[in-house]
Amino acid sequence: MNVTEATDNFPTDYIPITPIRLAANAVWSITAALGIPANVFVLASIVYFRDMRTISNVYIFNLALADLLFLSGIPIVIIQHGDWDFGATICKLYVSQFASPVFIAILSFDRFMAVCRPLASTAWRSTHAAFAFSLLAWAMVILEMTPLLLFAKVVKISNGGTSSIRKCMLFVGSEKDIEYSDDSNEAEVSAKQNVVEDTMLLSKRFFTAYIFTFSYLLPLLAVWYFYVKIITRMCRRRQQMYIKRTITKKKTTKVTIMGLAIVTSYTLCWLPFWLVQWSIETNASWKSNQFLLVCVSYFAFSLQYVNSAANPFLYVFLSDSFKRNVSKLLQNRGVGVKNMQKRPSATASDTTKMLSVQTPNSGACQSF
Repeated sequence: MNVTEATDNFPTDYIPITPIRLAANAVWSITAALGIPANVFVLASIVYFRDMRTISNVYIFNLALADLLFLSGIPIVIIQHGDWDFGATICKLYVSQFASPVFIAILSFDRFMAVCRPLASTAWRSTHAAFAFSLLAWAMVILEMTPLLLFAKVVKISNGGTSSIRKCMLFVGSEKDIEYSDDSNEAEVSAKQNVVEDTMLLSKRFFTAYIFTFSYLLPLLAVWYFYVKIITRMCRRRQQMYIKRTITKKKTTKVTIMGLAIVTSYTLCWLPFWLVQWSIETNASWKSNQFLLVCVSYFAFSLQYVNSAANPFLYVFLSDSFKRNVSKLLQNRGVGVKNMQKRPSATASDTTKMLSVQTPNSGACQSF
């Protein structure tokens, strides 16, 4: 999801854009080099190993897929500077990337039901239901993206005088109303540019509010509501869990820590981006310092990708099952899928070590 063009139209005669841009490109390249393979390994570990095909891991699979799609836009970010050269289709896809928050919210809801409503959720908390909810979530994402897909356009705008550049932007209106030929005189260009500026302002404010609401604010409120409830419930059960400290408390605490890590990472990594967006929209006083705005904008923009690249490392660092199976994938990277599937399934002791929440009926463990 990319709605800002804060760094695209600054005068460069006195602002050292090039060093900042090069530094940003380096950060984005490193993020892609780490994040894309990491998310691929998460997807592969869930597909290849049967002990990883759990309810929560179905949602993690979809979250990793959404993060992978988001990170795949980094090459465009690095290459694109000034004129848009990728066509209208790529433009529509480029501005419509916000599936990750939906799956973070669903994952949080699943944890809430498992910890706070275990009896009520027993009937429908299954891998089949998780697949169905995931398909429903993707349908909801497509529905949310529909306005962006409809109004994301490549339009020609003035670049000073009669020269022009093509921009990928969210624009409510027809390109014919604002585009002009290269042989247009300055009066025609000026008239068209006034229309562009007015329409761009309204379009940007609307879509900033729209994307902020559906891709940040609503998911944020949902996930923190669920985790406040989870933490409250765990605190109330503290005395009861103390008796089974080595079996239940440790596992439930690890599950909560992983969920909180994902939610906290998402909250903190996206907050600067939206602060910059709303500072631009409200003409905040600090925005007048263009050098500061450029630096902060690139920093905030980079954190979005860092969030998607960091999630796989959170899974591996905080989950014994992910750590074990990703290690197997790395050790057997030269072995075919069939050979890996022939490996013996997890033993009872392995299952006991998995990150889990105990279900009320059988005491079986459900991994995160």
